[in-house]
Amino acid sequence: MRLLNVCDLKIPALTLCCRRRRSVRGLPYLQARTTMMRHVQTQAENPPFPVPHNDYYFEDGNLVILVENTLFKVFRSTFIRHSAVFRDLFNLPRPIGGATEGSDDDHPLQFSGTSAVDFERLLWILYPGNCGAWRAGTIEEWTSILSLATRWEFNDIRDLAIRQLQTLHGVSPVDKVILAREYEISGRWVLSAYMALCERPEPLSIPEASRLGLETSMRIAQLREQLRASLRKSSRIGGYHSLTQSAAVRHASIASSILASAGKRSPTERQQWGIGKSFLYQCDVPAPAPVRTSHQRSVARKGATAIPGTARLVAEAFGIDIAG
Repeated sequence: MRLLNVCDLKIPALTLCCRRRRSVRGLPYLQARTTMMRHVQTQAENPPFPVPHNDYYFEDGNLVILVENTLFKVFRSTFIRHSAVFRDLFNLPRPIGGATEGSDDDHPLQFSGTSAVDFERLLWILYPGNCGAWRAGTIEEWTSILSLATRWEFNDIRDLAIRQLQTLHGVSPVDKVILAREYEISGRWVLSAYMALCERPEPLSIPEASRLGLETSMRIAQLREQLRASLRKSSRIGGYHSLTQSAAVRHASIASSILASAGKRSPTERQQWGIGKSFLYQCDVPAPAPVRTSHQRSVARKGATAIPGTARLVAEAFGIDIAG
């Protein structure tokens, strides 16, 4: 009879106890690792200490604003004068017994959802370095200024940004349409963009249509087809009109030469001429047009092209105020 060794017995309770002891031995390592992970996570959640801006932290300012990790110290009166939003904000009752937001570096007025770069560009306009010269010069810079000016109701700065965007060269018609739609810009600037997309030879590309959206792309495609059909029709009518007009001019020229030589003919020829002249006057020959001066011609051209049919058609399709 074989004697059993206690160590050969696989008792569930004993196995569980051994496993627990092994897990207890590894506990310090797990605790240390967990502590380290929490420390890294805390560092990621807590941003570094705010840094004052190099150019827009005025020592004599009375309004401290924190955007991302940058402190701006500016003047409250500037924001009250130009922005209706800040004017209403600073007219609100202040809390009693607590520090006012924006009073110092420890209690700044914080802006969420705004980048420090965009806010700095807005300050380019509020506090220009050189009189009459703007630091902004690209579509990206003026667009960021327009965005904050629209959000915070800096109406005079918004108008300035729109005017500057309209003077920039190299802005594509698609960019103009998107800017006009996002910031509610109307007038001939955006009208010219829609007309360029409707009149150009090539259709919208896939990236352009994706940026413009389905509805706008479909309207542009419909207008393109409508304008081309109208152009084909007018070209056919114009060709026939030019032929009939040329024939009428030829008949008038012949009649003028006959009239000029009528006085040199004999009595018999004059009698024949009278019969022929009466027959000629029965024809539908247009009378010569009155001679107009160059000033009258220029005025007529301006009046005819003040609001051409294509512009009116595009403006009505997209709801654009042509007078803007």
